[in-house]
Amino acid sequence: MPDDNNSKLEQILSELPRVKREILENHLKTLTEEERESFVKEVIAEYESIKKIAQEKAPAPSQTSKETPVAPKSNTPDFPVVTRQPEAVKPGTVSAAPIHTVKKKKSKAPVVIISSLLSLGLVGGLVFAFVTGKIPGTKPAPTMSETTATVSQTESEQPSSSETTTQPTVAPLPTRAEEPDETTSEPTEAPKPTSVPLKSNAPNLKGIKVVIDPGHQAKTDYKKEPFKKGTKTGKPRCTSGTTGVVTNQKEYELTLDTALMLKDYLEQCGATVILTRSENDVNISNKERANIAVKAKPTLFLRLHADAGYNSKVKGVRVYYPNAGKLNKKTYANKLGRLVAKAGKTNFRGSKATNKYTGLNYAKSIRSYQIVLGYLSHKDDDQRLADPNNRYEMCAAIATFCATFKKG
Repeated sequence: MPDDNNSKLEQILSELPRVKREILENHLKTLTEEERESFVKEVIAEYESIKKIAQEKAPAPSQTSKETPVAPKSNTPDFPVVTRQPEAVKPGTVSAAPIHTVKKKKSKAPVVIISSLLSLGLVGGLVFAFVTGKIPGTKPAPTMSETTATVSQTESEQPSSSETTTQPTVAPLPTRAEEPDETTSEPTEAPKPTSVPLKSNAPNLKGIKVVIDPGHQAKTDYKKEPFKKGTKTGKPRCTSGTTGVVTNQKEYELTLDTALMLKDYLEQCGATVILTRSENDVNISNKERANIAVKAKPTLFLRLHADAGYNSKVKGVRVYYPNAGKLNKKTYANKLGRLVAKAGKTNFRGSKATNKYTGLNYAKSIRSYQIVLGYLSHKDDDQRLADPNNRYEMCAAIATFCATFKKG
């Protein structure tokens, strides 16, 4: 870019206020060399044009002040004097005579300098208006004609002192006192879950107490606990269980959903029901679950599971019970298994007395049964257990089994 253009640009920038100067400088930094040169040329041309117009319209020195000639007195030089307008006179007072102030004749040079400075200030404002109009995203400054029109319009809209002006009424913002008091409103109760329907042949279980243990939990606790009393051999306190091969359903979620359904059904039949857990995000070991059941002294302790077989062909219902204890009999285990398998429309794989399950080993003093509702490793069982209607039928069958121990 020619040096004279650079010097002119510096001159223009020097005449702008700091904020406006920074806007122009920042914009110049975003331009390429070619774009910058073209932009500067345009700014300089506009600057010179505006400056010329401003100088032509600058007021003549003789018009900067109004002077009233006073008749010269004898032996006094011919100096102009300025007459100060008299102040308003209050009623009942004597009006003072006009005061005549004699001023010395001033040089015209300061007047010319002031006019030039005013012109340059006007030029700076107009140049900035032109520049901002060229910068994308910047609101152009108003031109002199627009400003004059705005002022004239504003003055014309002002009401005279003799007129009564009615201000527009604005609706007041609501105060805190007008806002509804949330603390005084009655709490809304959460809707209760709809109870599962009872079958027409549902048994009367009044007097029966059942503890239900929904197998597993959301997170495995690998800390070891003795898997039966009197041994040092340990197993993880509780695991998260298996996952469905087709539906991807989690065993710990399936067992809790079924336990809640079974609890509702049994309670409608009149039974007292206790759950070892009512949430998935818990940490309750198998031994602790068994201790909950033993402490409650129930009629039945039922552990709900959905296992995974060693191969994908294993399916059906299976029942386990402790291999010790006077109350645990194979006859009852088989009855429970057959009722549940028939209701769930699957096969019964038999029952087995065992000591490999911690939750049964610590509950051998009470009537304890671990029901495998199906195998999530088998695609048919997985899809069957995902059907709440299928699980509802199995819950109704378990209620029928509980009636076996009703006295009287």
